Amino acid sequence: MRLFSPFSRQFSALMICSVLFFSCAKEPATTETPSELVAATNASIPSSETSQFLNIQTSGQWTVSVNYLSGGNGWLNLSATTGTGDANVVLSVGQNLLSENRMAELLVAAANKQQKIALTQQAKVIVGGRATNPLWIEIPSGGTNADCVTFTHDIAIGTKTVRNYSVLYDQKEKIAYWVAYPHHISYLGSTSRTDDWQLDPMVATTAQPYYFSSISGYDRGHQIPSADRTVTKVANSQTFYFTNMTPQLSTLNGQMWASLESQVRNWMAASDTMYVVTGAILKTVNGSETVKYATDAKGNKVAVPNYYYKVLLRLKTGKYDAIGFWFEHRSYGSGLATAAVTKSVRQIETLTGFNFFANLAKATQDEAEGTNNPAAWGL
Repeated sequence: MRLFSPFSRQFSALMICSVLFFSCAKEPATTETPSELVAATNASIPSSETSQFLNIQTSGQWTVSVNYLSGGNGWLNLSATTGTGDANVVLSVGQNLLSENRMAELLVAAANKQQKIALTQQAKVIVGGRATNPLWIEIPSGGTNADCVTFTHDIAIGTKTVRNYSVLYDQKEKIAYWVAYPHHISYLGSTSRTDDWQLDPMVATTAQPYYFSSISGYDRGHQIPSADRTVTKVANSQTFYFTNMTPQLSTLNGQMWASLESQVRNWMAASDTMYVVTGAILKTVNGSETVKYATDAKGNKVAVPNYYYKVLLRLKTGKYDAIGFWFEHRSYGSGLATAAVTKSVRQIETLTGFNFFANLAKATQDEAEGTNNPAAWGL
């Protein structure tokens, strides 16, 4: 058995094989062999998509198997799992989109001996994400559970880093109960719809739906609309994270719901600032509604909302006022949203369990949220 230095002492006790990792990237012409990347017994690889050689040296038969320890299954691929004699097995590793490391263990067996190789793929370095500031006006309080995580996506507008939107996401049911964001003309520009459907780097892949293709029977319904974020490509691209999607009937998503989104942009343009919270609800407070499930492209179950809502707070000429919209998950036709689908924000708080715009002064909050005046909004 021939061993590579400097690891021969490490493997000589096995008396079966030498296992080393090498990069698959091309080396300069003056280099005869690839440079060693990592020691075989404890390998660390970058978060990007990459390939390595698993160099096996043995005179007999060998097998390689993978045991996934964290980060889900299937993110490693071996060009061969069995063979005889020396071999260079290509180990292909998918990009790690998680905010934590993921780990697997390779088991190399030959001559009735085994060698375990621990692999750790580094977490993705998150750019444009952070913890949510609970003091922002648009951030609701309450209504969460142990399966929920809250986070914020950031973008750059000119020389400033600003929040794009924030999310309360249920990792078990795979939907966001609210998506909250400030809305201002500074978020609008000339960027076209990117259709950049993608996993959210702030949430583990295994806790997200797989929406690279459509959902049977439903649209991939945005909560923050693509058209609300056209200032830059990044701002628009982030609205296509799967955490921003729910399974939504096309007869709602493409009709009155889409009309309401357009109405919100018109109200925003006539305001100093608009604060928007859009949400999806499975059950009302103390409700006994049945929760249905759709399946994503991988066959995973995703909860289907029974209700949708929007609550709006606008600041206009120094005064705040608010309005709420409440929809059962059904068709309402293709017209504009009318007074018939409005409620006071306080009524929607009672239905959802959230306290909206909790950072306003209490007197201001009570006045804005306790009144439902559709006429003030042209309805």
